[in-house]
Amino acid sequence: MREELAKTLLSLPHQDNDRLPSIRTLMKAYNVSSGTVQAALVALTEAGKIQRIQGKGCFWKSADTDNSKAMFPPTIRPAVRETIPEKLERQFNEDWARGELRADTPLPLMKELALRYDVSQSILRNFLMDKVDRGILTRTGRKFFFVNKRSSQSQDSLSELIFVTRCNSWGGFTAESEREMDFLRMVYKKAGADNYKLILLGINETNGQLIDRSGKPRKLSDFQNAVGAILSTLLVMHPQKLLHLFAGVKFPVSVWWEHPIESLPPRFINKTNWTFFNSTFGRLPGIEMGKFLQSKGFGQVVYISPYHDSSWSVDRLEGLRESGISVTALTDEEFASPWDYKQIARGKVAKFSVELYARELVKRKILSLITRNKDNKQLPLVCVNDEVASVIIELAEEGKIGLPKQIFGFDNSAESYLLRLPSYEFNTQALVDHIFYSIENPDAFSNTRKVQQILGSVIEK
Repeated sequence: MREELAKTLLSLPHQDNDRLPSIRTLMKAYNVSSGTVQAALVALTEAGKIQRIQGKGCFWKSADTDNSKAMFPPTIRPAVRETIPEKLERQFNEDWARGELRADTPLPLMKELALRYDVSQSILRNFLMDKVDRGILTRTGRKFFFVNKRSSQSQDSLSELIFVTRCNSWGGFTAESEREMDFLRMVYKKAGADNYKLILLGINETNGQLIDRSGKPRKLSDFQNAVGAILSTLLVMHPQKLLHLFAGVKFPVSVWWEHPIESLPPRFINKTNWTFFNSTFGRLPGIEMGKFLQSKGFGQVVYISPYHDSSWSVDRLEGLRESGISVTALTDEEFASPWDYKQIARGKVAKFSVELYARELVKRKILSLITRNKDNKQLPLVCVNDEVASVIIELAEEGKIGLPKQIFGFDNSAESYLLRLPSYEFNTQALVDHIFYSIENPDAFSNTRKVQQILGSVIEK
């Protein structure tokens, strides 16, 4: 088991100085004991694949790295001066990952891009022409476009796309969050615009079968005309079952991976017709929030989360710290998500009272956390999501706590607009656009990581 876990970790996408997941995260992701995880990490250390730094964790390193030289974890890594081409490549890729550059419209004119990236037009022209030579961009006159096979093909007839989400045992579906509903709505809208017919199915996790919305079991062989599949793993508790149903298909498969990246089954990462998209997990949201706070002059914050038994809560905290900002953590590890509180409520009260009861449970938990914050009351408060920020404001209005001077959240929910709450938006529109682009252009990611990061941004109100 130790050897298998070590091999699995090595097969995951990583770069030098990336931090490995925590021991607890690995135990949960692979259902193994602490001793097995520790043994696998020791084996990787002895093989020169990772370096363990006391109090900071484990970090990847190249096998040819000089062991006499200490590695720098992300939080203390020295600044590396980027060359102009490196900076241009990074900024261009970040704009693509944020949806600032789109596959269905031409790139801004070279003059605009040169100003945006602070480079000369000659450097920019060479950069863009290199992407044309590599088959990433195409050029028509003075305009550059991302290569898009779909736009050059006839769309007179509908093409079928299989779209799989979670569902209940009889095929029913009820959105649990704004983001889930937005994703569903945007997929339908994009499918209509691109002349696709969506075949909507659900995954019955009890028996591992696909079922339609009437509860009828279906097989992939029922859909001989399908040209691709979109798989949503949001609130799918055992996503591997869903992936295995599509393991043998030849058409492109795009997966919204709403789970820790390190829990991805390695056999699917290397499939040439599969692309995975991550928008919420990992440290990037926390890093982006930290950069935003620093741009506003904040050097210290308090982070609060009643869902710290989840990797996403832990990652957002680590991302904040990795950005260079100083963080005081107020966290509780009893539960992993709002879903856990709702599950408790479903066992206690009638259906129509579940939301209210669950909120009261969260409210009590947050009150117990925030009362610990005696020495940092003047610092900005970064909440793990907008719901937590809303509860804190509610507690302040009830006179149970003082209102924090500045509050920030994650999700950019509708409630964040009512509260005028600055919040990190996970960019569902860019996620959907990139999912469709990968189905229409499966070769686009052949030379890059098969796990594509979707970047968001903090939206001020």
